[in-house]
Amino acid sequence: MSTKKGSKSAKKASKGAKEAPTRGTNPVPEAMRSALAQTEQRNNADLCGIIDDAANNLIRRACAQKQFEQTSGNCNNERCQKVDEPKIEPCLRLRWGDGAQDQLETEDTEVLCITVCNPYSNVAFNDFTLQLLVTDASGNAVPNLPDGTPSVFIKPSFMICFDDIPPCDPNNPRQSCVSREVVFISRGAKVGTYRILVIYCFQACFTKLSLQAAFKLDLVAS
Repeated sequence: MSTKKGSKSAKKASKGAKEAPTRGTNPVPEAMRSALAQTEQRNNADLCGIIDDAANNLIRRACAQKQFEQTSGNCNNERCQKVDEPKIEPCLRLRWGDGAQDQLETEDTEVLCITVCNPYSNVAFNDFTLQLLVTDASGNAVPNLPDGTPSVFIKPSFMICFDDIPPCDPNNPRQSCVSREVVFISRGAKVGTYRILVIYCFQACFTKLSLQAAFKLDLVAS
């Protein structure tokens, strides 16, 4: 009898072992494990980016396998479209001089104020950066001194960051202006006209709000 009981008990244990989850099973999906396998010797920023991409791809594939679909809005068979870009132009201001006689001279060090204003009430200028290039009146490089340095230059001239410039407030337009200071330096420069070329980059961000009955769901009996 004891032998049979032991055999019956063994069968129950065997059945329970089949139903129980296997110990040590990796809960991370295969697609994400493959991405994580490529993250050795990476920094945390790269690691998080790889994880995010793998998770997005995993969800995208899972959603693509769903059987039923409704669409709403501008769904154009997943083909890329191009929006007609409106003309968006910031206002740039350059100011200098601590007095009426404080002109820019051929031997000079002067603080210049560069101000960028957003004249639009419905768009923000995000991540606004500015580069400055000093040229002669014809747009050519300024003459160099004997030591090879330009006779006229501005510091800093590259990657001047204005951060985010908010939309224009009709009650307080100056709040949509951001200023930065740079230094104008001239050493042995020739008398004449010079130009400052401005290169700027920014993201034009609109806030779009929409409210509509987008989808209709029909419930059937369980």
